Amino acid sequence: MAAARSTIVLITGANKGIGFEIAKKLAREQPSYHVLLGSRDSERGAASAAKLQAENLSVEAITIDVTSDASISAAASTVALKFGRLDVLINNAGIAIEEKYEAGKDSLRDIMFETYNVNVFGAMQAFETFEPLLEKSENPRVVFISSDLGSFGKYSAPGGYPVYRSTKSALNMLAMTYAYNYREKNWKINACCPGYVATDLNHFHGVGSVESGAINAVRLATVGKDGETGTYSNKEGPLPW
Repeated sequence: MAAARSTIVLITGANKGIGFEIAKKLAREQPSYHVLLGSRDSERGAASAAKLQAENLSVEAITIDVTSDASISAAASTVALKFGRLDVLINNAGIAIEEKYEAGKDSLRDIMFETYNVNVFGAMQAFETFEPLLEKSENPRVVFISSDLGSFGKYSAPGGYPVYRSTKSALNMLAMTYAYNYREKNWKINACCPGYVATDLNHFHGVGSVESGAINAVRLATVGKDGETGTYSNKEGPLPW
C-alpha cells in the first residue's frame, strides 16, 4: 500500500497500450509515486497491475469505466477512502472505431456517440468527479492524452477519421479551458500527443514504439509547481492547436 507521502496517480484505460506504458514508465522512474492502474475490466486491470507488481513497483489496479458516472464515482470514493487526495490524473482512455461504420456494423450517429462518450464525455466527467480530490493535492496535475490528429494548425485540410479527429480537437479545448480556469490555483493541466505508436487502437500499424508514446505523458505528469500549463505537445515539443 502506498505511504501517505506518496504522489498518487490515476491513469484511465491503463491495462494495455499507451496507458500501461505510462504506468510502467512512471512507476519505474518515480519510486515515490503510487500508480492506480485504471481499467473498466477488473480482471484485466488486476492482471496488468500484477505484471508491474512483479517488478516491485508501486502499482495497484482500480476499476473505472469512463462511460459510467457510477463507475467513476465509485473509483473516486475508493481513492478518497484509501488516500484522501489525488495528485495526478491522466485521462488516457480512448477509442477509434470508425471502421465499424465503414463495415456497415453501426450507424454514423452511434459511432459518433460511442467515440465522444469515451474520448470527450468520459474525460470531462472524470475530471469533474476527481476535482475535489485533486484540490487536496499540493501540486495538482492533469494530463489529457490527445493526438496531433486533433490539431487544426497541423492539419488544415484533414483527411480520414473525422470522428476520432474531432474528439481530440474537443479534448484539446477541454484541456485549454480547464488550464485557464485553474491557472490562479496553479494547477498544471496539459494536452499530450503520444505520437502514432503501435497499439491495438490502430491495429498496431503505428510507426513508433508504444514505449516512446509514454515519454511526454510522464514528463507532464511530473512537472513541478513552476512547470508548464495550458500546453499541447508531443515528445519533440509544442504542437499548434
